[in-house]
Amino acid sequence: MVKSHFSCTVSYQFDIAIGEYMKDKGVNINGYIDAMAIQEGTTMRSDCPVCGHKNSFSVTNMGNSIVYNCFYADCGVSGKIRHGLLSYGRLRKEKRRLNLSMYSQYFVPVSRSQKAVQYINDNNIKHAYDNKYARIELDIRENRVVFTIFDDAHLMTDAVGRSLTNKKPKWKRYCSSRVPFITSNRSDTCVIVEDCASACAVTQADVVGVALMGTNLVDNYISYIKKFKTAVVCLDKDASQKSLTIAKELFAHMSVHNIFIETDIKTWHVDKINEKFRVYSS
Repeated sequence: MVKSHFSCTVSYQFDIAIGEYMKDKGVNINGYIDAMAIQEGTTMRSDCPVCGHKNSFSVTNMGNSIVYNCFYADCGVSGKIRHGLLSYGRLRKEKRRLNLSMYSQYFVPVSRSQKAVQYINDNNIKHAYDNKYARIELDIRENRVVFTIFDDAHLMTDAVGRSLTNKKPKWKRYCSSRVPFITSNRSDTCVIVEDCASACAVTQADVVGVALMGTNLVDNYISYIKKFKTAVVCLDKDASQKSLTIAKELFAHMSVHNIFIETDIKTWHVDKINEKFRVYSS
């Protein structure tokens, strides 16, 4: 493995396996530049993959094309690539996919653990699980109940695991996808809650559950939430100010209601869930 050092306005440093791009009769320039993940409008320098001269290889992302050249006099490799490169965003998405693939090899059916089955039964998750409104698995390596997360293309892009032991953290986000956990049942109304278990619980009132995994509304979540006609923001009373802030952010896109709760929804009886949320279902 050869270390390449890139520099621009912001200092970058990557470890790149140059050998992956070296061929018997040359170098895969496209592959080498893909691995640099250069953002649009940015120029980076690195060791030249052809002559090996230190920090002589310059690459600029012009937006619709990539321009590259080596400043070393005895090399002079240069060119322009118009197509075929992964954008910075796509490269990050591919990295998340590979990370999730690494974790998901340990995901097995929850039936493999009586403790996992008990957690589903005890936390109002069974309705969503039985009706396939949520894909829930067991991380057999870390002993966690795993709630899988899907993007707009219905591809698994992330997962959230709840520890069944005292292992920290209690809730683990496997990848930094910035995609919310959303149950897959159909309704024009979503109920925004803190955790995945509570999001599953509200499906018993024929509404869709959305889990923030906390009390903050990530900007990227809005594009997923605004597809509904109505949102009910349902956070703990201690987070009332955050709840009002979330409602204000969503108000431009949809009808919004606030409900302040004193206990976790996942602990409620189904009658109370229906009483609170069925009035908003459609």
